[in-house]
Amino acid sequence: MRLAYGQIKTVDRETMMNARQLGIDSVQFNLPYDLPAEKFWKYDDLADFKARCDAYGVTVEAMENLPIPFYDKAMLGLPGRDEQIENVCESIRNLGRVGIPVLGYHFSPSFVWRTQNHAPLGRYGARVQAFDLAQQQMGIDDMADFGQRRDVKVPDVERLWENFAYFMERVIPVAEEYGVTMALHPDDPPLESLSGIARLFISVDSYKRAEQIIQSPNWGLLLCIGTFSQMRGGAKNIFEAIDYFGPRQKIVYAHMRDVQGTVPKFHECFLGEGNFDPFEVVYALRRSGFDGFIVSDHVPAIEGDTEWGHRVRYADTGYLRGLMEAIEKMEVRQANRGSSISKERKPVL
Repeated sequence: MRLAYGQIKTVDRETMMNARQLGIDSVQFNLPYDLPAEKFWKYDDLADFKARCDAYGVTVEAMENLPIPFYDKAMLGLPGRDEQIENVCESIRNLGRVGIPVLGYHFSPSFVWRTQNHAPLGRYGARVQAFDLAQQQMGIDDMADFGQRRDVKVPDVERLWENFAYFMERVIPVAEEYGVTMALHPDDPPLESLSGIARLFISVDSYKRAEQIIQSPNWGLLLCIGTFSQMRGGAKNIFEAIDYFGPRQKIVYAHMRDVQGTVPKFHECFLGEGNFDPFEVVYALRRSGFDGFIVSDHVPAIEGDTEWGHRVRYADTGYLRGLMEAIEKMEVRQANRGSSISKERKPVL
């Protein structure tokens, strides 16, 4: 288990040097705006992108979120999906060729949905993302345009499952051949349907079904801890997912954030004041044998911060590092204590 600097949008000196100065040598990108993205990621563009990261001595752990127009027809089962799937396969080949080992992705044509993107509901008025199904049903939507498809109604969830199986059966063999692991993000918010569009990955059981369809060593979870916390039942979903998938090495990497509340109404918050105890979650990941990386995910907007949230990301990074180091030292002390006890004569019961 390791800490990475994540959800980065560009390769620039400030961000790369911040990572190194914070003692981190691995990074993860989410739809970087300085990586050309027309139909698929080309080899030369990816090679140049990675070379710019290499210049700062950082390892690119993962690329996250294929642009939705890369595969919207594949998700929706529309004409032209086979061409899109081949383009996704070419993107995967090129990731493998340049040595980027993980692709985080979702299978949600309607994408993330929020009714407020800057709600003043955080501590002392910090602005956070919020969702309220009642507001959404009145037509309120406050998310930026990422190319999400909300114009095609897909009320039948089984149709989406068929599209998912069709897609994965074609891309996973390519991922296996080129050494790329595909990490699946849950639907956010994790509701059965929104505006007549079904949503697939809304529970631990839905991931178990996906695993049965795919059955590949090159597939696993992008454990968005905040989204699992949003699911009905709250934090118990996080521990159920860790306990089931962790020991079998199916958790590829993790997003660390939290919310207050669950669907149908919740809002994001600072780490440590939401549905789960961050120590217990990191400790559960450690105990499960998780050997991937953790990144800070969405962050509240505080006074004087940048749009990307540099200040809060620094704070989250320090918080996560402290938890990880505390757990590691606790385990060492427990092991040493156990070793000392084992050398002593045990009492007769």
